[in-house]
Amino acid sequence: MTDSSTSTQASAWTRKPINHRKVDLVSYLRSDGLWDIEATLTDTRAYASTALERGHIAAGDPVHDIHVCVTLNDQMVVETARASMNTVPYGACPGALPTVERMAGAQVGPGWRRQIDQQLGNDLGCTHIREMLLHIATMAYQTIPVWHAQATGDMVAGIDGAPPMHLGKCTAWAFDGPVVARHYPQFAKRNKASQDGPGF
Repeated sequence: MTDSSTSTQASAWTRKPINHRKVDLVSYLRSDGLWDIEATLTDTRAYASTALERGHIAAGDPVHDIHVCVTLNDQMVVETARASMNTVPYGACPGALPTVERMAGAQVGPGWRRQIDQQLGNDLGCTHIREMLLHIATMAYQTIPVWHAQATGDMVAGIDGAPPMHLGKCTAWAFDGPVVARHYPQFAKRNKASQDGPGF
C-alpha cells in the first residue's frame, strides 16, 4: 500500500505507511457534576515485527493499547486518575499503573507538566501515559470552561477579574492581537508597532 495523497510532489515519490499512533479523547459530564476525561492511545505497525518479549506482532496488531481516565471537578482539580493497559510490549509495563493515582489532587493549569513529572517522571511511570495526561489537560480546557460559558451565555467572562486561561497561549489569542482587542478589550495590550508608530 502506498500513499501520495498529501505529497506536494506526488510524481517525485510515493509513500507507504509504517507506524500509526492514534490518540482518542472523549469528555463526559457525570450525573454527580464531575467530569470524566478519557484517553486511549494505540500504536500499530503496517508490517509484521518482532518484539523482545512478545515475539511476533502481526501487521495491524496493536503494539500499545493504553487507556487513561481522569475525573475532574469544576475547578479542574483531579478527583481520581486511573489507567489500564490492554496491550503493551513488556510484562513490566503495568507496574507503572499505580503511579497514575498519584495525580489525585493535582490541578489542571500552570504547573501541570511539572506535577506529571514529579509523580510519574522517568522510571516512576509510563512515557505514553505522561503524554496522554498532557492531552487530557487540553481536553479539560476544551470541555469544562467552554461548557459553562455555553450554558450561561457568557463567552468572555474571566475568573475574579483575571484573564481567561487561554489568553496569551497561542498566536490567535495574543494579548496584543486583534482577537483579544475585539473580544477582551479589558485585557488587550497595545502591540509594539502601535507603541513605536507606523512601521514604515
